[in-house]
Amino acid sequence: MMNLIPRSKRRRPRIETLSARRLLAAVDIADDLTAAPAAVVSVPVDIDDAAGVRGAEIRISYDTNVLDLEQADVSAGSVWDGSSDAQLTVNVDDASGTVIIFVAASSDLASGAGSLVELNFTVDSDATLGSTTTLDLTSVVLNEGQIDVTPTPVAGADSTDGTLTIIQTGSDTISGAVFADANANDQLDSGEAIPGVTITLTDTATGAQQQTVTAADGSYQFSDLTPGTYTLTQQQPVAYLDGGQNELTATLTAGEALDNQDFVEIGLHPAYLYNRLFTTLVLPVGSDAWTSQIERINADAESGNEATAPPPASTTTALIAGESAAGAAVSESMSLTTVSAGEGEQVQAFTETIIDRSAHAVALDPSSSGSGKQDEDLVDQVYATTQLW
Repeated sequence: MMNLIPRSKRRRPRIETLSARRLLAAVDIADDLTAAPAAVVSVPVDIDDAAGVRGAEIRISYDTNVLDLEQADVSAGSVWDGSSDAQLTVNVDDASGTVIIFVAASSDLASGAGSLVELNFTVDSDATLGSTTTLDLTSVVLNEGQIDVTPTPVAGADSTDGTLTIIQTGSDTISGAVFADANANDQLDSGEAIPGVTITLTDTATGAQQQTVTAADGSYQFSDLTPGTYTLTQQQPVAYLDGGQNELTATLTAGEALDNQDFVEIGLHPAYLYNRLFTTLVLPVGSDAWTSQIERINADAESGNEATAPPPASTTTALIAGESAAGAAVSESMSLTTVSAGEGEQVQAFTETIIDRSAHAVALDPSSSGSGKQDEDLVDQVYATTQLW
């Protein structure tokens, strides 16, 4: 027998809007902030997802011996950028080191991470280098408590607090270039630049490192450095014969701009003497097309695509180690030459000098056996004759 529930006791389905549903959000301050004495540091109070937020009450405590804050230094954060009517109220007590912030809008925010508020603190000019100070996020209330904040910020140390480290910044610079000194004049000339080379700067006192890559003109620069001793290390460009020095030591004094910290290579490794370098599509040496091709060679070298196959024997005559410059290994041809996997195409050869890479490989590579002086002379002859640079 079926038991019927009286109509008066039946439950009606409850319709719950998304805005009324209880949500969770994580709010905190970054723990890796840095700033120098007398500098202004931006401190965002971040939320992992602002979906459904219409209002926030935020309370922060800070050390007034290290940081200074005024009401005008506080602004609404990035999550309110799409809201046309966001309102901000700020109460700063710089004597006690507390700030209370209210920010609200008339409609719910969309989903997305960002900052609820941003505070621009001024660091005391006498702040101790290497010291840290805590930005204590003591309370966060979202939508008058309708959205839970987890973990819950509390007064005192917890995972939501921010940490600011006082560091020293400077105005010193170190700069230089990476190039293949084809004419052996110890300076960077047109067509000799090597772009895309990674340079690492290491502070010998702290071990802190920075990296940059050389520009199209072969240059690099590190800025905003403090006085001290640094090492500069280049990642040897694969496509070039090693010039022998891949690490330099530089010592900076206050206000110094140290330049000409150069890394010098011998020239292109025979495996990367692409036929395209001899065509009118690339010449003259130093042109934008030349630079683009050098960048392509560097990319091929780093990816392991070597142009190892020499041109057909019918298009070249072999260079014998020790042969005079007048009889250097060159030939003239009007036939098609097959370019290796590094090029991935065929190019039309023309009346121009072409190197037989197979015959030159030993003579051009300083790591090979034989007279080092003879090898260097031969390198000079080859590059001078073919005008590779």
